[in-house]
Amino acid sequence: MDNSQGIMRMEDDIDTTALQKRLAASEARFDNVVRSSPDGIVVIDHEGIIQYVNPAAVSLFGHAAERLTGESFGYPILIGEKTEIEILKADQKPLLAEMRIVDIEWDEQPAYLATLRDISERSVLLGELQRSTRDLEQFASIVSHDVRSPLRNLYLLTGWLLDDHAAELNADAMEDIQLIRQTTTRMQRLLEDLLHYSRVDRVKRIASNISLDDVLDDALDNLADEIFRTGLQLTREKLPAIDCNVQQMVTFFQHIIGNAIIHNEQKPEVHISCETGPRSCHIRIADNGVGISEANLSNIFIPFNHLHSRDTHDGSGVGLATSKKIIEAHGGKIWIESEIGTGSVVHAEIPKRSSRASGLTKPAK
Repeated sequence: MDNSQGIMRMEDDIDTTALQKRLAASEARFDNVVRSSPDGIVVIDHEGIIQYVNPAAVSLFGHAAERLTGESFGYPILIGEKTEIEILKADQKPLLAEMRIVDIEWDEQPAYLATLRDISERSVLLGELQRSTRDLEQFASIVSHDVRSPLRNLYLLTGWLLDDHAAELNADAMEDIQLIRQTTTRMQRLLEDLLHYSRVDRVKRIASNISLDDVLDDALDNLADEIFRTGLQLTREKLPAIDCNVQQMVTFFQHIIGNAIIHNEQKPEVHISCETGPRSCHIRIADNGVGISEANLSNIFIPFNHLHSRDTHDGSGVGLATSKKIIEAHGGKIWIESEIGTGSVVHAEIPKRSSRASGLTKPAK
């Protein structure tokens, strides 16, 4: 063997040693990550037998690694899907865990890797939140019913007072009665809006292939009096058909266009356009209203957040908050671009299809 061959063999040995060291270091880092993971990690072979558990999995199951290894996993293996499983532990409450399984190779054999995350506390908190939401909805419904009745009576009584005694009332008294009637009407509208706001999360019915053009027509019908009174000029582009809750989307358009009418100091103008992509649609509703300052844009969707005087702009303060809940309930997002004196543009991006769609359809006209 000449010197050149010896040097080449030495270089090959050095390269192999370096590669082995890098591989060992990589395996050590991987092992450290797996062992220190807060989520339980379980390796299962294709026979459903546990081959490895990390310390977090040991804690979840409440048994030593030696006892778990070699035992049947015992839970359904659904590749790529998130599932919830109940883990029974001796003398303790069952744990609720979120599980996801992927295909891996273990000891040069096909296997499964399951990650387990304890969501017991989150499940309890979610249950408490759902109970609180139901209590809030019930409270809002009761208050709305109990308060609307005397308000309705008050409105009727003041009307009768005007009809029967108008000749006996001076100008100040007439003005006071009209103020009572206006305030009563505002309270009735506020209660209706508050009730709609509380019920958004409760409505789960999603219908398939609903024409947003038809939905917009319904909203405009509901606003017919305001449109006639103010002379609203509305231009629109064709809107797509999507999976949605019809009444909620009618309410969305009604609130946004109603706000454009209310918060305006000139003849209101609204333009509705839409960009439709393969999976979502981006609706834009632009107006020529008074606009919103940049400082207030971050607070615009907070309920009862009146940015303008109630004496000059007669809104309930719940419309935008309700609109936000409606769009988010459909898996979308909503935001506003605006400047004082130049009007506003409401953006709503909504998925075209929903996994919750019932199959009920309302074809486009």
